[in-house]
Amino acid sequence: MAKKAKSVILDAPHGEFRVEEAELPELTGETAMLEVVMCGVCGTDVHIHSGHWEFDRFPINLGHEIAGRYHPADGRVASDLLGRAIGEGDLVGVVPGMPCGRCYSCQILREPGLCENVTAFGFRPVLEAAPHFQGGFSDYVFLHNPDANLLKMDVAPEVAVLLEPLAVGVHFIERAEITLGDTVAIQGAGAIGLFSLAAARAAGARKIIVLGAPASRLEVALAFGADVVIDLDQVPDAADRISRVKSETRGGLGADVVIECAGVPNAVPEGLEMLRRGGTFVEGGHFTNSGDVAINPYHHIVRKHAKIVGVWGSSARHFVRAHGLLHADLFPWERVVSHVVPLEKLGDAVAALSSTYRMDDKDIIKAAIGG
Repeated sequence: MAKKAKSVILDAPHGEFRVEEAELPELTGETAMLEVVMCGVCGTDVHIHSGHWEFDRFPINLGHEIAGRYHPADGRVASDLLGRAIGEGDLVGVVPGMPCGRCYSCQILREPGLCENVTAFGFRPVLEAAPHFQGGFSDYVFLHNPDANLLKMDVAPEVAVLLEPLAVGVHFIERAEITLGDTVAIQGAGAIGLFSLAAARAAGARKIIVLGAPASRLEVALAFGADVVIDLDQVPDAADRISRVKSETRGGLGADVVIECAGVPNAVPEGLEMLRRGGTFVEGGHFTNSGDVAINPYHHIVRKHAKIVGVWGSSARHFVRAHGLLHADLFPWERVVSHVVPLEKLGDAVAALSSTYRMDDKDIIKAAIGG
């Protein structure tokens, strides 16, 4: 009898997270399984549930921040992206996006992260198939290619699960082109804000200012090396926050780089106000459509001589750099995952991240699904 396992399926925007049981696909010599040890709950998962995702791909098995144990079909030893051997039971992190390798973005631009034909774990990569085991909110993830986009992890699962969101932070800093000694303001103290902070510090930023809430997240930001934190609950007025950021910059002119990680539309004009003339504004918090916002092209862009860059996802090179950071004893990675809950409580975690950011009488820094 075929082995059965569980997956969480979201049936529609604003719908229910149902735990379903299905037969695991039969493995052949060209396939493998990941036994999911932990999968992070991303803000994108929350936004997809809230109806902010522009693609109609329901029902869906979400979960793209995956750390799992490798189980190949025939006990074969595969290679990860760094050429290291991975075999039965090894802990691996997953690069969820699978570019086609043939389109204009892949072949000419050499930007696989922009591939128009990309499929991805956690976004129902095989639309013709049932959605089980195609995302990390499952007991297992099915790999069509046993060498597909894996990195062997020599850290605890609570750290390994941070690989994907840290890769996003690394991409933000790459796009920011931080110069040694820059002052950086980061809007948002969630996981992506914390990882942008870590990557900015590693890239040579002199002063880093983090704006966010609740206070428990800012405490972690300080542990990660933030020089200044601004609590949105204590400073609710945008003009006051802008003034405080500028007061921490050279000559009060504004930050060299502002990175928007909050995913709140009003954060965009506020962040542009914090930016010095000639500075760089990095927009990455709006991976899904949270709505429109008004900006003044003259005031916010032209007169500021601002450089505005968007960031879409991340590519394998960002994961490799993130992998190195996670294995370096530079930051308190173990403080990020605050909640580990079973599959059956995914809906509760998403509800908390959509409202109070509290679960089990404790602030959420980062939630993950795990055993």
